[in-house]
Amino acid sequence: MNGYFNVDEISQIQRDEMYSKIVLFVFSVLLLPVITMAAEINMQVIIYPPLAYEVDGELQGVAPEVVREIQAMVGDTNPIQVAPWLRAYEQTKNKPKQALFAIVRIPEREELFKWVGPIFGEGDYFFKHKGSPIIVNTLDDARKVKRIGVRKDGYTHQALLAKGFTNLDVGPTYDSSYKKLADKRVDLVLMGERTYYYMVKEAGVDPAGFERTNYQFNHSAAWLAFSRDVPDELITQWQTALDTLKANGKYEEIMARNFNAD
Repeated sequence: MNGYFNVDEISQIQRDEMYSKIVLFVFSVLLLPVITMAAEINMQVIIYPPLAYEVDGELQGVAPEVVREIQAMVGDTNPIQVAPWLRAYEQTKNKPKQALFAIVRIPEREELFKWVGPIFGEGDYFFKHKGSPIIVNTLDDARKVKRIGVRKDGYTHQALLAKGFTNLDVGPTYDSSYKKLADKRVDLVLMGERTYYYMVKEAGVDPAGFERTNYQFNHSAAWLAFSRDVPDELITQWQTALDTLKANGKYEEIMARNFNAD
């Protein structure tokens, strides 16, 4: 090689450079809607220990930790903000560019959101006040009690309504239901067998005062929910990242770190 290019070689190099620039430009344009959307999404988390909780003002738990790991993988820099349940639920359902972490995926909600997950699952049982004579071996047994505490538009509220329950005591928060059960103002509360300890304790109620009944109502799973306008490409990105976390052991580390009742 003599250190010089002839005209044909220069033309080929220029054509290659131009082709590379065109490919890069087209690729960037195709990704632009996803990147722009990701940069603007309002990401909200609901306090639901150990899935999400605060320690000295710092947001911790399975949901925010999983989300941050995914964000690092997909290049998302949106802040995660704590939000009250009803506001976050209504915004994600009705407004564009919204996300809600984490929410139980049930048929009644299927078409309201786009989903990434699951990030957690557990069996759901009716709990009673410890020492209560109430026996719940079937769903009909639960129908016979006077009051079952539920959070307005929460998973248990919607799921029990779908089963035709009319004996529901509807409150603004799960905490209010736990306190009512502790005070014997409701007969039952439907709770997860793994999360109830943390939720009840967070509400300032002694978990030892509650007793699980025998009937498993459901096996529920918590998912990351996005408003319907979020592009499918972004949902696929997030799902692939979550699957990777589960495959490489990061997800199990997060679970072990947060599910420690001691």
